[in-house]
Amino acid sequence: MASSTSSDNFLDSTLLREVAGAPVTTVAPPKPTKWQARWQAFRHPIQGEKNDLLKRRWESLPPELKVPNQISGQHLTHCGFTLGASYCSFHCTHCYLPKNANEVPIPSLTQMKEQIDANRRFQGPGGGLQITGGDVADAYWKSGRQDELVEVVRYATQSGLVPMVMTHGQTLLEHPEFLERLMVEGGLKQVSVHIDMTQAGRHGYPIQRVKSEADLHPIREAFTQLALMLREKTGLPLEYAFSVTVTERNIDFIPQIIQWTLEDPKRSHVWRMISFQPEADTGRTIFSKRPVTPGLVWEKLCEGTGHPLEKDATIFGHPDCNSWAPLLISRSTGRSYPLVPRDDAGFKKLLGDFLARVGGLSLVTDQHRTAPFRLAGVLAQNPILGLRVAWHATRLVVTGKIPGVFVRDLLRGEVHTLGVGMHNFMDAAMVANADNDPVVKARLDACVFKGAVKNEVTGEYEEVPMCSMNQQKWAEVYERRLQDPKLQSEPQVYASSAQPAEVAEVAMPA
Repeated sequence: MASSTSSDNFLDSTLLREVAGAPVTTVAPPKPTKWQARWQAFRHPIQGEKNDLLKRRWESLPPELKVPNQISGQHLTHCGFTLGASYCSFHCTHCYLPKNANEVPIPSLTQMKEQIDANRRFQGPGGGLQITGGDVADAYWKSGRQDELVEVVRYATQSGLVPMVMTHGQTLLEHPEFLERLMVEGGLKQVSVHIDMTQAGRHGYPIQRVKSEADLHPIREAFTQLALMLREKTGLPLEYAFSVTVTERNIDFIPQIIQWTLEDPKRSHVWRMISFQPEADTGRTIFSKRPVTPGLVWEKLCEGTGHPLEKDATIFGHPDCNSWAPLLISRSTGRSYPLVPRDDAGFKKLLGDFLARVGGLSLVTDQHRTAPFRLAGVLAQNPILGLRVAWHATRLVVTGKIPGVFVRDLLRGEVHTLGVGMHNFMDAAMVANADNDPVVKARLDACVFKGAVKNEVTGEYEEVPMCSMNQQKWAEVYERRLQDPKLQSEPQVYASSAQPAEVAEVAMPA
């Protein structure tokens, strides 16, 4: 007979007491210590449930996208999102929500938990979940419902997902105790902060006075110091992601953002991902007269890193939607190096074999920092694959493609990664015409940014791409909430959604 886990013993003893008619005391099994968690991560680095969901996801992909360097279906199913509070105090030139977003009530806690459960079923353990809508930190703070957001994050964490709060961050900067509560009580480890020149409403930074992305570096530095302070105070991990909308007004300043991040390894150890998003003509966006192209965005991104990065070295869903390049950062020297070498056929084959064999491995930072132990466990269970990884690493060092300093720092644990890339949303008109456009249809089918949305006819949850939300679904969700008297009776934050005149002037530069 197989040995039982502590959770199995807890459930068995509870059932026995119920059968015997004895009172049941609901005492949860003890949480594992740091080293117990690390040992379990080494022994069981990949969970069977995750592998089953990945297989199902792989089978759902269009045939032309089932390539060795495809991440979806091999390493992740997709990133989920909630249909949360829609309120936001900013009036950005490029907002993908409907015009009435600030008039819509916050969903109930029960509804939020139901969404989280549905996302968990679609993604399995370790799946990323964006806690989003409008600006959720803004909405819950200003409505006096901070406890609810803490509970939403806690519930997502306890369900086995990895929640990321999406925000412009003004509320968290002004009320750092709120972020601390989200970390300590909710288990929050990741925050995505949107900072760029499209934003109107940032205190002390009127949109008309912001002439370059460098003008916003003090805001980025304030977030950096906040994270370092809370890490030290709480002893808990906290990481940020940048999200930056790219328009004709700030396209030439993309290198400024990347170079600022790379100037100090402490910054890139806080800001672990930078997502540049070419503007999409959807929602209440004021579209540029000369829209930027994904190709130009990638060119500026490479300029900022100082490396000729390969755009499709890895594929997340559809190559027209996502392009990413992870960089290795030496914390002793600050130097960066592309983790995926350009035009290296041997490395690409190794990457494909690695994803096919152990793609379900999750290296997300957790409380006990088990990621290195999961990786070690995978390599121990696949020794030939481990030897191939070691051989390729040695080859890259000997040929000078990886400087020796990275090997030294890696052995000392003084190396981290920074993901830089591009997420390309689609125009509303493109999504509306998906049935007549096979490329758009393939992009939606392969989408790696999908949330669980309830079908009001069947009552079942479905996985809906964010581009479909932007094109029509948000409006449908909002209409239902506006007609719900129970939501209307709860504390809300309502404000005019009209765009200030200054926004229109900035969005259409001469």
